[in-house]
Amino acid sequence: MGTTSFSGPVNAAGGYIAPGESGTGIKFGDDAASAYGWADITAPVTVRGVGANDPDWTQVGTGPFYAYAFAVNDQCWFPFHIPHDIVPNSDLHFHCHWFPSGTNTAVVKWQFDYMYAKGFNQGAYDPDGVSVTAEQAGPGVAYQNMVTETAAVTIADLTEPDGILYVRMARVTNGGTNNTDTIFVTTADIHYQTTGINATPNKAPGFYNT
Repeated sequence: MGTTSFSGPVNAAGGYIAPGESGTGIKFGDDAASAYGWADITAPVTVRGVGANDPDWTQVGTGPFYAYAFAVNDQCWFPFHIPHDIVPNSDLHFHCHWFPSGTNTAVVKWQFDYMYAKGFNQGAYDPDGVSVTAEQAGPGVAYQNMVTETAAVTIADLTEPDGILYVRMARVTNGGTNNTDTIFVTTADIHYQTTGINATPNKAPGFYNT
């Protein structure tokens, strides 16, 4: 097992005393190549309940479970609260958790439109928003748990906690032959870098490799 080092003092009980400055906290890896770990900002799926682009609340197979089934152009909404342990000015990755009803391997594509504002009367939303997309081929296995993630997203004003990142997520066409399975969504969330200890070195398997 490797050594553990801290940039701040340790108290008599062995606890780390953080200096409380912006961007200070727990890092993983060796001193020369250490990095902050990853955690998730989560929110429930919010559907308007009316409109042609609302996903249908649909039974999964013949069992007791239901989930929102997304056809192309269906949409939902997420208010993500920026947590206090975020690394200021770090990148974010939006991702969708979904699973198919069958074995079709055509690509499923998601679009994330977002607007952000700092809290406490420090910023205003841009209602035009910014759009990013992510896509992934169907796994060819029914009910396989998929996580489709965007490339890194940089938000210039994301320098502190307590802002709100308001997100519209929609399934969009892949530009060719779209996946014909029923595509169920369980949630969407955001990978972010954290100064805290309840994190993993990586945001995807293997989560614990340093």
